[in-house]
Amino acid sequence: MEIKTKLCKVHSEISQISTLVEKYESGINQVGDHVKIQVTKLDAISPDMETQLCLADKQDLNLQQGQQRSVVHESGATGEVVEQHSAQNQWDLTLQQGKRKPETAGSLITGDWTSLQTQQDSSPLPQEEGHGQSCEEHISLVSLTDLVLKTVASLKDADNTSEAAIATLATIVQDHKAEMKEKVSDVVDGIYLQINNIPEGSARRAALRVVCSLAEEYPEEVVSSLLKHSLPCDSNAAELWKGLCRNLKINAKVMWQLLRELKHRPRLQESSSSSGDGASLTPLAATRALCEMLTIFVCIGAMRGFYPQLFLALLTQVHYLVSLPGYTEITRRESSQQNRLTTASHVSCAVEALKALLIRDRKEIVLPWMEKVGGWVLLSSAEGYLEGVLLLARAVVAHASHHLSGFLANTIPNLRTEDEEESLTAMAFFVGLLRSKSVTKLLPKCNILGKLEEWRIDPRPTVRWLSLHGLGNMALHRQKLTQLQALLPAILVGLNERHERLVGEAITALGSMLRHQRDRVNIGSICVRIAKTLRLFLDDDRDKVRSSTIGLFGNLLSGLNLKSKSIMQEQVLSSLVPLLLHLQDREQEVVESCEWTLARCNDFMGWKLLEEIFTMAHYDNQQALCNICKHLVQRYSGRVRDFLSQSQHYLKSNQAPVRRAASMFTGQ
Repeated sequence: MEIKTKLCKVHSEISQISTLVEKYESGINQVGDHVKIQVTKLDAISPDMETQLCLADKQDLNLQQGQQRSVVHESGATGEVVEQHSAQNQWDLTLQQGKRKPETAGSLITGDWTSLQTQQDSSPLPQEEGHGQSCEEHISLVSLTDLVLKTVASLKDADNTSEAAIATLATIVQDHKAEMKEKVSDVVDGIYLQINNIPEGSARRAALRVVCSLAEEYPEEVVSSLLKHSLPCDSNAAELWKGLCRNLKINAKVMWQLLRELKHRPRLQESSSSSGDGASLTPLAATRALCEMLTIFVCIGAMRGFYPQLFLALLTQVHYLVSLPGYTEITRRESSQQNRLTTASHVSCAVEALKALLIRDRKEIVLPWMEKVGGWVLLSSAEGYLEGVLLLARAVVAHASHHLSGFLANTIPNLRTEDEEESLTAMAFFVGLLRSKSVTKLLPKCNILGKLEEWRIDPRPTVRWLSLHGLGNMALHRQKLTQLQALLPAILVGLNERHERLVGEAITALGSMLRHQRDRVNIGSICVRIAKTLRLFLDDDRDKVRSSTIGLFGNLLSGLNLKSKSIMQEQVLSSLVPLLLHLQDREQEVVESCEWTLARCNDFMGWKLLEEIFTMAHYDNQQALCNICKHLVQRYSGRVRDFLSQSQHYLKSNQAPVRRAASMFTGQ
């Protein structure tokens, strides 16, 4: 009996549940019909409400969803069906409003809503078309673009619709960005024009999120569109670049796209004759965009991933610009005050971007050092650019050696490129990196020397100059004496160059070798070999070459062992007459070099003639010359004939003071 009673009770409860389900199914249909009727009335009565529906007012949706949840609370599982059905009705309404196309994107941006609303009211709803397609299929690409632009434009309003607009923006872009590739440029252009009018806060951040969301899917299209507005880079463009940089998901993608543009050669309208439209200004815009991004601290992670590539690309951009016809130091100073878009301003922007890279890499110490040695000025001039690159590479070796392998990996492929500016920049930077001993650990030394030897016979003087500089840097490292002696012939050959700059570089390389290897055993053999070669250049017609050679000769007399000293004494006596007579040289720098070198000879040979040497250097004193001659005759009587033979050669000198000193020396 108890079992029958329980079964009857269960049947009774099942009947009650069935009745309740039928009741709420009827309620579902009534709710759906009621919503559609209300929307139709609102369409006919209030355009403002239509706009709010188009923007999917979040507050209204939340209110309706709250009412639906009350049904859920009452009816349990059956209420979930009511909530889902009503939510679908609301989404259908939003999509129906999105289907209505504005007249043009321009009217949306400028805030002209009249024609837009008229066209929206006359557009049929998707259900009326009767094609049986879903609402999403009815929304065309143009409609999506216009809806985004309309929503962005509404963000500048300070009323309650901004919150709903923000929610709608996020939903539309997130759900439909895969379909908007062809309209990315239109959306970016529209947001660029409106961004400055949108108030600070959540509204502006929402607009920036649209650009970031599109960049996540289409970084190339977004960067390309925004670069069109970045020359000059006004506040609107700067705001968008900074917004892209702050997004950690996409800033690396954006920086990669900028790097691709920076690798191209820029051509300005006034300097281009090969094409009617000037040529590409995009690399210049990319440089300015990068400057804006580097002002944001969060760019460090993305920057470090491309640091060597960005550094070298900016360095090459500077070379492209300073090599343009008409770019001189005078025009650089004058034009920088008149026009922000001159070649000089582009050069300055690229240099500032290099500085920003160093700052973000926490290598600020490089900036004042480069300023002290004049490196930034050299880098910004056509004549001194390569010297500036060498100085910058030297600073990198000293303070940023952790990037050395990355720099080498990105420099070596450019050494053989046909682009002259790019290859010369790579050569100069590579040569500067040779100051680091670590280079010989990363690259076989034979390969390095082979490359430098190849450059030494290049027909271009600039390349031969870089070769000599590289050999000098290689001579700075501690190495076996045989390896050091192998470097010497290639450097000494540089003394025979016709270009004064190359001879000076060879002398500088020899001086660096002597300073850094002075304490080496058996260095005397190298010194003697250098001294024999230098004797031929003590009377060189070029003042700087003559002065540098005489100074280098004095450097050879330090740090020699006893065996080398005996050999070097012969070289000193063979060069003594030229050194004494050039104390009367017309070039003051040569006189100072002779005075310094003769003082070293006095100590090396054990003379006591310092007073006479200084007197001859600063005064026209015959007695000082007489005392020197007497000392030489008494001490080296067997070499008097050689002294006389050498002095007679200077009787035909083209310098009157030297001829007069030679005649006095012969007479004494």
